[in-house]
Amino acid sequence: MDAQGGVAQAMDAVLLTLGWRGRFQLKQLFLVSFGTLPGALHILSFVFTGKTNEHRCRAAAENSTSYPIPPDASNVTYGTCSVTWVNVTGDRAEVPCPQGLEFYDPVDRSLMSEWDLVCDKEALIDVSQTLLVAGMMIGAVFFTFMADRFGRKPIHITGCIGLLFIGMATSFVPTFLAFLPLRFMLGAFQQATGLTNSILAMEILPSRRRFIPNIGMTLVWAFGQILLSLLAFLMRRFPWRYLQLLISGFSVYSFLLICFLEESVRWLVANGRVEHAERILKKAAAQNKVSQVDVLNVFRTKVLRQHTSDEGHDLKNGASEVPGEHPNSLLGSHSASGDKEDLPKYGITDFFRHKRVLLCIVINGFAWFTNSVTYYGLSMTSFTLADDMYLGFFLSAVVEVPSIASTYLAERIGRKRYCDVFHLVAGLSLLTSVTVSYLAGDSKAASIAVVVLTLLGKFSVTATFAVLFLYTPEQFPTNIRNASLGVASMSARIGGMIAPFSRTLIRHFPWAPGTIFGVCCLLLPVCMRMLPETCGRELPQTIEDMELYITAPDRVSPRSQNDKQKSETASI
Repeated sequence: MDAQGGVAQAMDAVLLTLGWRGRFQLKQLFLVSFGTLPGALHILSFVFTGKTNEHRCRAAAENSTSYPIPPDASNVTYGTCSVTWVNVTGDRAEVPCPQGLEFYDPVDRSLMSEWDLVCDKEALIDVSQTLLVAGMMIGAVFFTFMADRFGRKPIHITGCIGLLFIGMATSFVPTFLAFLPLRFMLGAFQQATGLTNSILAMEILPSRRRFIPNIGMTLVWAFGQILLSLLAFLMRRFPWRYLQLLISGFSVYSFLLICFLEESVRWLVANGRVEHAERILKKAAAQNKVSQVDVLNVFRTKVLRQHTSDEGHDLKNGASEVPGEHPNSLLGSHSASGDKEDLPKYGITDFFRHKRVLLCIVINGFAWFTNSVTYYGLSMTSFTLADDMYLGFFLSAVVEVPSIASTYLAERIGRKRYCDVFHLVAGLSLLTSVTVSYLAGDSKAASIAVVVLTLLGKFSVTATFAVLFLYTPEQFPTNIRNASLGVASMSARIGGMIAPFSRTLIRHFPWAPGTIFGVCCLLLPVCMRMLPETCGRELPQTIEDMELYITAPDRVSPRSQNDKQKSETASI
């Protein structure tokens, strides 16, 4: 077994013996994939719960003596935030709405009108979304480090239950000041589920099948956006709190995870919890109707032996080579030295101590930032795609489905090349849409072209975003895999914090958001040339494995790597 393989390749052998399409894997993948849905609903729900409720200044009541408009005033105009008139001397006067505002729809249809977040307080709507993204940024770092330390399962379940109760509390919150910290907490718990479920799904399958759950979860995300537009349309005549409560109800399933979700076997092995890993493998073998003896034989003779070899210890005779014996833990194979040694325990300082690791995390961070600010910026300005906001959001969501299905190409041409191609398409289409809009004006043909090009940009950036969830953690070793994904996701959250203000920017400078998004997308292929290709390779277990990936040239194509791996698998 070569240096790049190690325990990772040995674990692949175990999972292939277990069978990657068995009942156990399907059940686990369903449980973690469904966790994507509540997060998808919560993140962009404010587009509808905080929608604009058209309003104007309330007119003066008849015979009102307290109204500051003089009786002989002419040309009185009741605007959205002020009343203007011309007095007897011909001077124009303007005052804030003396009698308050009147809304065209009931005030409880939107949190904007219920809490009077209009005029000089209009920006507070965007602040609430920015706080949610700030919570996502903190949660991305905190919960992913916790998942590397304490396991994927407990952190994932914590996030799911948090979304349920915090989401329900948001539906009953009495004031806007109480609403803001709840939005922050929703963002943090969303990351606890959204990042750990991708790692759980990735680590349950062999290396060349890692793209399958990634496609599945991103399709669930796209379905969540489509479902959000449909639910919001159906609930448009009800208070915004009802929509929030309905969205939160999708997290009720989280209590099933306590009984049926299993911990990652890869994480258990990396942290020396072999007894727990073997119990899961036995259960999986029973559900998949394969021989428990064969699965445990491969696990003990390949994984434990390779782990011991990597740590520089000699196997104790019979400790893990004999299929029938049951080692209590990795201590059994290390008993010659009298202590227990697991894989190296990395921390956040390792991102800075190793130059290549730092380079990878910086480039991945920029990629996540660009994809996030572009994806959410296009989603939040989707009202420009159609006269009806629900239709515009629906079109923006529907285009994600074929883009995610296209991520299968990343398995054929490689992750890096796939990202390069679609980032180029996204950048060129968005810049072209800005050019067409500027040169052709408001003609019908130009409007259609702008919509098509914008949707093509959304299609392309969604396609690359979906692959980043797979590509980024594939580059890093097991004990900092979740942490690296968390740091990259934190960069995405910075982009997400900026994205809400694209709604204001596009009203004043229609060309600006598309130009910014397009330029960033075009810069990415240049930066990503320094990243390794991970398609067809085993997940690295150590930083040394990772550095080998970066420095070793790609002598064969991803497709030939996969074909080679298939032939090697057939001999197991």
